[in-house]
Amino acid sequence: MIHETDILQMSMGDAYRASMQRHVFRSGCSSIDSLLGGGFSTQELVELYGASRSGKTQLAFQTAVMAAGEGARVTFIDTESTFRPERLAMIAEARGLVPEEVLRLIFWKRATTVAEQISTVRELEEDQRIAASRLMVVDTVGKNFALEYEGQKRMLERQSRLVVYLNALARDAYVHNRAVVLTSRVASVGGHHDEGGRERREVDIGGNTLRRFVHSVLHLQRSGGSRIAVALEGVLLEGETRTAGCRVTDAGVVDSDSLIGRMTD
Repeated sequence: MIHETDILQMSMGDAYRASMQRHVFRSGCSSIDSLLGGGFSTQELVELYGASRSGKTQLAFQTAVMAAGEGARVTFIDTESTFRPERLAMIAEARGLVPEEVLRLIFWKRATTVAEQISTVRELEEDQRIAASRLMVVDTVGKNFALEYEGQKRMLERQSRLVVYLNALARDAYVHNRAVVLTSRVASVGGHHDEGGRERREVDIGGNTLRRFVHSVLHLQRSGGSRIAVALEGVLLEGETRTAGCRVTDAGVVDSDSLIGRMTD
């Protein structure tokens, strides 16, 4: 682990050795892991965004279960009241894991305000129960900011506070060798009747502010029934997009041809 006091005087050799300490947590869906170069890496932030019922929270649950299944501690920050331990237990059992052993390694915190959400970064360092967490999930990252700093007039204040929070998350991920998964809501822009005849499309709330801090962005879109299309929109891909197809089942998010679990609506 890197000591915080050393980070400002780190040599390139130190940085290289730190990078060798990285660990990659699998998502439990091999096509998504392939998009991410193996899975969710420590020292990095990854964004999952999509509309309601697109599978982003399910994928976050599943990644938490997979990490805990390796014996890693996980901290789940819940801003949406979406946390369902019974769902995590179901995913764990379907994966051949013991639910009780998985759940004892996953720590949940409800954050209903921006102040509470920001304070969780400090708590990761101070609370001994979660200080050793190797994976942190925030579901969703922008809700509290959007509610407390609502509208165009407060946009600058909202984005400034979000930058402070994301900077703290990114620093914590690097210093403490954690993987961070951020889910994000979407908004629809464009339309058939706008100039140029462009079709409506989904954009993540947080936009460029959020993308300044994340390493990879996964866009999840429901494509009928339980199927979802996942696109890797690269911060590091120079505009290239890579895609994969998955399904949401009782066992979580799986490859389209997987036999694990029953399909869900």
